[in-house]
Amino acid sequence: MPLWLKIILSYTLVAIVLWFMWRLPQRDDRYVDWAPMLALISPWAGLISLAGSIVIWLIAQPEYLIGALMWGLEPIAIGTGILVMWIYRRREYAEETVRNQLLQARVGIGLGAVAVGVTYCFMLMHIAP
Repeated sequence: MPLWLKIILSYTLVAIVLWFMWRLPQRDDRYVDWAPMLALISPWAGLISLAGSIVIWLIAQPEYLIGALMWGLEPIAIGTGILVMWIYRRREYAEETVRNQLLQARVGIGLGAVAVGVTYCFMLMHIAP
């Protein structure tokens, strides 16, 4: 199976999971206490993963760092941001703290996505299939 097809299938799977996740009924505020810490983790994990994905271009043997990025930091950055947005879904909050947490989640998702792109570019250009 070609690499481009694997990438398209993985993105499609993620889109399907996110679609079903947002369709779940909202029961109560049981996960709202998790949102501040997850919102704090997301941009920091995204920033560290972006820095790591830039570092792999500079070091001689980046295999272990690529594994740590692809299986650790990048999913943490994107996943925690998505969880924050999921916790606050379908709610109207006027508090500035909630809006800031949602902004942190979006920044973490964006940084994680850029880090994934940089890592994939490195893998496509330097690692033989």
